[in-house]
Amino acid sequence: MLDIHSHILPNVDDGSRDMEESIEMARIYLDNGVDKVIATPHYIEGAENSTKDENLRALEKLRETLSNNGLDLKVYLGNEVYFTMEIINYLKEGKVSTLNDSRYILLELPMYDMPLYTEDLIYELLLNGYIPIIAHPERNLKIMENPNILYELIIQGALAQLNLPSIEGSYGSRVKDTGEILLKHNMIHFVGTDAHSQNKRAPNVEKSLDILNGIVDQKTYKNITYLNGLKIINNEEIMVEGPKKYEGEKNSFAFLKEKVVRIMRNFRDQV
Repeated sequence: MLDIHSHILPNVDDGSRDMEESIEMARIYLDNGVDKVIATPHYIEGAENSTKDENLRALEKLRETLSNNGLDLKVYLGNEVYFTMEIINYLKEGKVSTLNDSRYILLELPMYDMPLYTEDLIYELLLNGYIPIIAHPERNLKIMENPNILYELIIQGALAQLNLPSIEGSYGSRVKDTGEILLKHNMIHFVGTDAHSQNKRAPNVEKSLDILNGIVDQKTYKNITYLNGLKIINNEEIMVEGPKKYEGEKNSFAFLKEKVVRIMRNFRDQV
């Protein structure tokens, strides 16, 4: 497997605290059959972020330490960039990194909302030659309520990455169900661990990969666990199968919301 979403770099964000923890994370990766990782420290507008130069220095030190410990884990640099219309400027100014200096950039949506400028941002990135990859869309509340929001973004040109722990139920049943829906409707193009530590959010993927293998066909499995990620590293074009619109039952929250609207409408009609 190739992980395109990891917080393995030591002491740059809320991921690995130090080099010792990064090395232990690397051992877990290798034990789980993961041989390539893109380190994606957070970049959040207005927060105290590590600079690109700081991340590069941390990466070089990590690579050196991995080699000294005989650990053959290849680590590349990127960022997980929180949604902001300033991304284009940040890229031009060298404040944030695409994934291994490719055309692909990993974006993080707010957990409970969908910014009004989402489609505009995706359009601007595409216009400037970048391919946006939406990190863990299954965890976004609006997409949980309506998976076709992601469908429309993919039609527009975005790609999407699922957190493997999601399909184990690590973030709750709603996230798990949404993850399965997105996988079954060709709305996921990469998987990642979003690993932050050697313990609580460790890159143990054996169980989740088994679950994934039971959800998608073998061709899709190979593409989203390795081949598409390899194309990112090599900055190659990724050809994906078109997404399928979700036509299933609405989730309970959306159903309840609609029911309340109907009750209020009937009440107004009777007054």
